Amino acid sequence: MPNTEWYRSDRSTPRPDLLKPTVGRAVRNRLRGLLPEPAVAGKTIVLYARQGLRKMSAWAGMFSEFHSVVGALAYAEAHGAAAVRVDFRSALYVDAARGPNWWTYFFERDLMPIQDRSSSGEVHLDRSLAKYGRHGGFCDVVNGTTPYLYPMTYGVPRADVHRLVASHIHVRPSILDEVARATAGSVTPGAYVVGVHYRGTDSTRRRGLMTDNQTRRVSYQAYAEEVRRALDDAAPSSYHVFVASDEIEFLEFMQKTFGDRVIFSESSPRVHASDLPIHLDRTLPVSNYLKGASAIVDCLRLAATDYLVKGRSNLSDASLAFNPRLPYSFCLR
Repeated sequence: MPNTEWYRSDRSTPRPDLLKPTVGRAVRNRLRGLLPEPAVAGKTIVLYARQGLRKMSAWAGMFSEFHSVVGALAYAEAHGAAAVRVDFRSALYVDAARGPNWWTYFFERDLMPIQDRSSSGEVHLDRSLAKYGRHGGFCDVVNGTTPYLYPMTYGVPRADVHRLVASHIHVRPSILDEVARATAGSVTPGAYVVGVHYRGTDSTRRRGLMTDNQTRRVSYQAYAEEVRRALDDAAPSSYHVFVASDEIEFLEFMQKTFGDRVIFSESSPRVHASDLPIHLDRTLPVSNYLKGASAIVDCLRLAATDYLVKGRSNLSDASLAFNPRLPYSFCLR
């Protein structure tokens, strides 16, 4: 098994050689930097769902869009915008019975005013060739110049990300109630909980100049060993391991390794490691709403743990935004 390298937020410092952007990322940053900034002062920024450049049908995932909204809020504050309005209609999550804008299925506000500023109109960021538009959101405002290393490196400090989330992005009570019920039914009061998020089916598999992040899967054993290290350091009298993953095999491996200490969200859909990612598989007998809601439940349950073991994933990054004091281990390779 190749060596696995971890950044540990409570004891590590980033390796200097990692802080320089890769060639592909440097080129991308340079090209994007040549695009003009939108004129948003005194206006309402209107965000639309993003699509990838490689496949025009490849919509951005929920928590990528979540971080784009956070980045837009930070950008709005810095550039004098009056508000941010979210209008996400991507096919991955839209449920016709719930309305056209899936953001409002999960979060209370689609319009988020900034510091009581008055709006003189809207700026619709829906152009194809634009710094912030159909193909370029505000994620890099949050993630910084080396987004494949986020949250170890970043563009917006974690405390500020949390402030923006706490001020503007309010999860619907029905989802918060589901988190509370699931936690009460599975977590022993006073137990130390290590959360582990393994993003499997939609992790990067390709190589190339523009590929920055991991190009190989990390072994299940490496994650189990890091969970064990966190438990050894804490030496709790009782503990749980909360597992959030899209892969059936990973959950089964962790159950075999940690036995009945493993807890998980039973409502979260999972597939086999060789299957399509859940949010892209339209053949699954799971509604678009449930795909999104179950992901938020997992995110918030990870945020409520005592220590988080994670890889490069917007879902578990959002957990750190909801809980800015949560220590974590981040798998670098």
